Amino acid sequence: MAKAYAPSQIKNVAILGHQGVGKTSLLESILFANKKISAKGKIDNGNTFSDFTKEEKDAKMSVYSTVCFVEKEDNKINFIDTPGFFDFVGEVLAPLSIASLALVVVRPGNVEVGTKRALKFVKDTNKPCIIVVNKMDKDNADVTKTFAALQETFNGKCVMMNEPNGSASAFTAVMDKLESNLDVLTEKVANCDDEIMMKFLEGEEISLSEVQTGLTKAILMNELIPVLFTSAEKMVGINELVDFIKAYAPAADTIPEVDASKPNGALVYKTIVDPFQGRISYVLVKTGKLLPNCEMFNSSKQVKVKLSGINYPNGKDIIPANEISAGDIGVITKIDQLETNETICEPNSSLLFAPIRFPQPVVFFGIRVDNKNDEPKVSEGLKRASLEDLTISVERIPETKQLLVGCQGGTHIDTILSKIKASYKCQATTEDAKVPYRETIKGSSDVEGKHKKQSGGAGQYGDVWIRFSPSEKEFEFVNSVFGGSVPTNFIPAVEKGLIEACKTGILTGNPVVNIKCDLYDGGYHPVDSNEISFKIAASLAFKAGMEKAKPILLEPILKMTIVVPNEFVGDVMSNISKHRGLVGEFSVEGENQVITSEIPQIELSKCVIELKTLTQAQADITHEFLRYAEVPREQSEKIIAEYKASQAN
Repeated sequence: MAKAYAPSQIKNVAILGHQGVGKTSLLESILFANKKISAKGKIDNGNTFSDFTKEEKDAKMSVYSTVCFVEKEDNKINFIDTPGFFDFVGEVLAPLSIASLALVVVRPGNVEVGTKRALKFVKDTNKPCIIVVNKMDKDNADVTKTFAALQETFNGKCVMMNEPNGSASAFTAVMDKLESNLDVLTEKVANCDDEIMMKFLEGEEISLSEVQTGLTKAILMNELIPVLFTSAEKMVGINELVDFIKAYAPAADTIPEVDASKPNGALVYKTIVDPFQGRISYVLVKTGKLLPNCEMFNSSKQVKVKLSGINYPNGKDIIPANEISAGDIGVITKIDQLETNETICEPNSSLLFAPIRFPQPVVFFGIRVDNKNDEPKVSEGLKRASLEDLTISVERIPETKQLLVGCQGGTHIDTILSKIKASYKCQATTEDAKVPYRETIKGSSDVEGKHKKQSGGAGQYGDVWIRFSPSEKEFEFVNSVFGGSVPTNFIPAVEKGLIEACKTGILTGNPVVNIKCDLYDGGYHPVDSNEISFKIAASLAFKAGMEKAKPILLEPILKMTIVVPNEFVGDVMSNISKHRGLVGEFSVEGENQVITSEIPQIELSKCVIELKTLTQAQADITHEFLRYAEVPREQSEKIIAEYKASQAN
């Protein structure tokens, strides 16, 4: 059984950064240096300890977050490797939200977009961070240039804790800079400690040990960002990095809500649905501790759960535990009532932890299954994906009869479908998302709808005169009949016939909205008239009335909000206009501009994908339904022609 540690002895470190900076390789070196693995794996060989899924081996990059731990003297350090590709943002934000420290990995040179993205995540989650400059063994690795770029990006908060003894092939060791940077460290520590600040202001000598004691607090308060140098490939600077984390990184008891003295409780931060092992729940124990074979309560769903075994995660392995203390990461298996962001606690407790905030889906794809027999498998696979990743949405759209998946980008959906193919042995492909159009009228009409049928026995007869006009209401029915031309008992049948007719418009077969139907005259037969006759007569009047009342096509318009660095504002505005969008209000949010706009739903996915490219994935995009608006004539004619062609086939 693995050892249990107190919250003050646990460091939860989320590793993040730009794709290709060597996050996974760095973790391999850390595990190897601490004798957790017998040999270092390589991403290209598909044998790393943390990237073990088929999707990751095929893509040669991290797709999912993975927890691996090392034990160093009286400390346990949980390293959480996260993907560098932006489509997998959920697998970054969840680990970062439960971490006590962000380890941002960069490579020498200018600060890359992924580093800036990582910085935003760190700021959004209010996490302290350490910068690791990896790959210092590469040609043209310039320490001075790299540190200057980091200082500019991180607003002068960076302090070198060690420095390379050389670069490229000459990089064989790192040299400690704690004493040589004592003055700047003293100033930053003083800003976080009143006692040291008083000594600093009064010109008293502040010892190295006092600075070291205050260093953790300064990191925690984001007063300083330590910078360390490594080469994962050559194993240089690895031990120094782990020693620094052990000595100075904030412990798990600095994570909000973590308190060992309170009743037992844990937050599910990640879910895996395994076809063989069932539901696997990764949790951060926030209060008390978890024990095996105990009754717990899912306060999010208000249901009891029974914990059988509890485990520590380590790569793809799970290690049985006798207890998991507050601040530590655990794994619970085979409890189907648990989902991400849910709280488990003691049966008599009303504990409910704050959920992790995930971004909403930004691009949408229709899903096509060539083999009808595979549809249940694909649906099950997509349901599983949406349980594992809360940045995914899956919905069957009634109007379009399409299975629609919302996600973060093209690579994201490709990975989802690849996993379904591997797990369920079935094939699904993407198609353009169908838009739920609406139809309405701009003019008015006055028409008769007559249904007369005689075939042997009883006949059918219904006759109505109806005025059609636009309405602010979705559907408006008015009974203006005078004199009994349409008997009272048949009036509801006319209304029902019109409501049913509104479900299928004459232009594209989409629902009709914002229409007023005024029944003012008609006729009946004392024997042959009945409810079905008047329903049919109403539908005939509806079709004729729509044709004469200037029918138009409506499309959904979305409000899109874009938070983007100032340098990209011009490109963003141009792209919005390119996609028939209208730029609205501007506001300032820190160093970013917030742009609100209106955009047709049909243009959304293309616009978002292009904006990601134009802004180097630095734009945060959200959207919501705003209203329906008339489709421009050129687009409308094209949509109607395509619909008629599909009907003819």
